This record gives sequence, C-alpha cells and structure tokens, in this order.
Amino acid sequence: MKLFKKPIFVSISPNAQADDVWLALRLIFCPWRWKEGKCVEKFEEMLRKYLEEPVRGQDPDKVRAQTPDSTLPQPSPYKGEGAICLFESGRTALYAILQALGIKQGDEVLIQAFTCTAAVNPILWVGAKPIYVDIEDGTYNMSPEDLKKKITPRCKAVIIQHTFGFPGRINEILEIAQKHNLIVLEDCAHALGAEYCNQKIGTFGEASFFSFGRSKVISSVFGGAAYTRNSELAEKIREIQRKWQYPSYRWILQQLFHPIYLAIAKPLYNFLGIGKMMIVIGKKLRLISIMVYSVEKSGGKPPFGPAKMPNALACLGINQMKKLERFNEHRRRIAEFYHTQLSFLRKQESIKIPPDPPLQKGVDGVFLNFPIQVKNFGTRWKLIGAARKKGAYLESWPAKDKKVVGPDNVNLEKLHYTEGTCPNAEKAAQTSVNLPTSPNTTIDDARKVAKFLRKFFGEIKT
Repeated sequence: MKLFKKPIFVSISPNAQADDVWLALRLIFCPWRWKEGKCVEKFEEMLRKYLEEPVRGQDPDKVRAQTPDSTLPQPSPYKGEGAICLFESGRTALYAILQALGIKQGDEVLIQAFTCTAAVNPILWVGAKPIYVDIEDGTYNMSPEDLKKKITPRCKAVIIQHTFGFPGRINEILEIAQKHNLIVLEDCAHALGAEYCNQKIGTFGEASFFSFGRSKVISSVFGGAAYTRNSELAEKIREIQRKWQYPSYRWILQQLFHPIYLAIAKPLYNFLGIGKMMIVIGKKLRLISIMVYSVEKSGGKPPFGPAKMPNALACLGINQMKKLERFNEHRRRIAEFYHTQLSFLRKQESIKIPPDPPLQKGVDGVFLNFPIQVKNFGTRWKLIGAARKKGAYLESWPAKDKKVVGPDNVNLEKLHYTEGTCPNAEKAAQTSVNLPTSPNTTIDDARKVAKFLRKFFGEIKT
C-alpha cells in the first residue's frame, strides 16, 4: 500500500492548476484562436516588463553606486527597453539567438556539463561544436576555474546555465568572457524570477533564453522566449522568428489537451497504476506530447519546429505568468522547510543539500527543484525506488543513468562529450536526486518526503 495516497511528483505537470485546466479546455473549442491572436504580443510585453522592472523597487545602477563591493556585476552596455521573441520551445529560442549572432561551422560554444540536449542541440544545429565545462563541486553550475581551462581560439560564446533556478557565478564568468572576447548568453530555462545583486537573471548577457515547458517555472506545456537589450540583435532574432511558421493544429491540440488529460491521470497514478498506464497510452497514441524526442538524443531536430509560439500557448503562458511570484515564493518556502528538516542528514553527511545561505552575496534562487546528493549511484536508486513504493516519485536530472547530458539514452559521442573531462558533473549526475517544490507540492507533502528520507537514512526524529 502506498504511504502517500496522493501521489507526489517532481515533474509530471507540476504547475497546472484548476484554472489552467479550464482555460485549456475553453481554448480547445476555439480553434480560430490557436495560431494567431493578441496573446502572443501581450505575453511578450508581460515578460519584458517583468525582466526590466527594478527588483523590490531598487534600481540596479543605484545599488552599484551605493555598494562598495567589487563583486557586483557591471551594468549592461545596452540601455532602454529590451525585446522578447516567443517561440514554440526554449531550444528554438536558443537556435534563433545563435543564428542571429552568426555562430557557424567551425565555431565553438562553451556550455556546462550537467545539462540537457535542449541546450546542446541548437549549438550543433548551427554547425558549431559544444565545449563542456565542469561544474563546481557542491553546486550544479559552471566552474569559472574550469571555464578558463576550456577556452580555445575558436570559442565564440559561453552559455551561463542557472541550474534548478540557482544563479551561476555571473560576475566571474562575465570577467572571463570580457578578457577572452566571448559573447555571454544566459540559459534561464530553470530560473525565471531568480535574482543576482538586485537584478533579474536573464538581463546580464548579450541575450538570454527561457523555457515554458511543462516542468519549468511557469508552463505553457511547450514554449520559449529569447530576450536581449541589443536592438540590432533583437531585430535579427525577430526577422528569424517572422520567417518561421506556427506549429500544426494537431501539435497545438496535443499541448492544450495535456493539462486536461494529466488532471485526470495524476490522481489515479497510485490507484492500481491506472494513471501511469493512462500517461503511457496517451503518449503512444500521441494524445499528449513528450518533452524530448528520440531524434534529439543524437543531436537531431524535433519534428515540431523550429516555429513561432502559437497564440493558444501564449494564453496559457499569460495565465501562469500572473501566478509567477506566488509560485516562486512557494518554492522558496518549501526549500526552506527542506533545509530545516534535513539538517541532521546534512550534518551526518548522509546527503549533500544546496547551500544555505547561498554561496554568493545577493543571490536569490527560485528552487525549481530541491536537489540533494547521496553518496553513490547505488544509494540513489535504492532511495528513488523506495520512495516510489511509497507513492513519492523523486527524480534524477539530467538523466536516470550516469550521463552528464540528459535525458536518458543520449548519444554522448554525437553530442561531443568525452567521458572524464568534467568529473564533478559526472559525480553529480550519478548521485543527485530531486525533491519536489512545485506549486502543487504542499508543506504536508514536503513533510512526508522529509520524514521518508530521515527514515531511509536511519533517522526518524522530528
């Protein structure tokens, strides 16, 4: 019998709430609104204003002037309004950025290991080569020290990934990039709403990209955005966007049906496995889409793009965007609860948990997930398996196996990763487990997960 009668998920449609489901249902019956409409422009404007508004009413330039701290990042050379361009996915947004920057055959792009094919493949699509940089031990973000070692004369750009919503070492990487004349891009797929020195993540580099996939900070089931304050680059990205078509009506219907179908399947997940079977069947029959297609695991393009974001998904994005601050505050409360409840296990060195307070001054993450690291690969699978039997579906990311690029069964050779070049990332890939923090994860859910972990590691005292 499952300990958790209500299934607890990390990433199975974690953001969808009743209002999102009803909105998707209404949109299904309005096919004339699926491709074109006013929601795309409205969503773009909401995102732009959100990224550019002062954090907690503070102007970043004034904060720098009043703070004698050499670690504060330098202001962007671009002033005024930025531009947001919406696409059908975050990977397509990065693809458009790389094309607009003129990244081409023979160029190299620095990207951290412990990532996803969605961030690597666009580099391959423009003919460039990804150069993998190790992460810092104890974190999940790029190591500035290893970055220095991996730069070659062919490197044109570096992508700062803010894994699980924890801001990377922005200032150090900006300094290195400036010294070596590298273009800085930000991968904000996990980090919408995160802050660094009173400035929104996504506003530091030449450009940034966001994802609104089903398991991201906000979800339109599929979707992504490119952002830049460089007006010349913005126009190039916009021109690329104009040339691309909308996805097919069938594909749009798949995305709209996803939150409706999962709203039925999720409550039945622990009841004789009915919900799980529903999800498997739904994917097999293409009633709902999958996050990553098999062709992408070897560097190929998915069948649905590149394309613009359709109006229907922008409508879903707007509805979620209205809840962004509430969602992120909830994630922070859940993360604080885990820190408190799991402190004994950290002292006991049974697990490693994210630093509290953060390693960098002025960092405010959003905790898309709460990652822990166990001692070895075997312990991880025992833990995940034991939790599953109780009804809590913890996950490993980026992959279930030991690979530093996810998802499962990727071809690392075709993705140009050489085993042994990023040891910290390889260690994290073998030992990390994600705990849920989503808007649908209650404090009671988190309490049950923490209690299970303490019991699993031999400590059941509260």
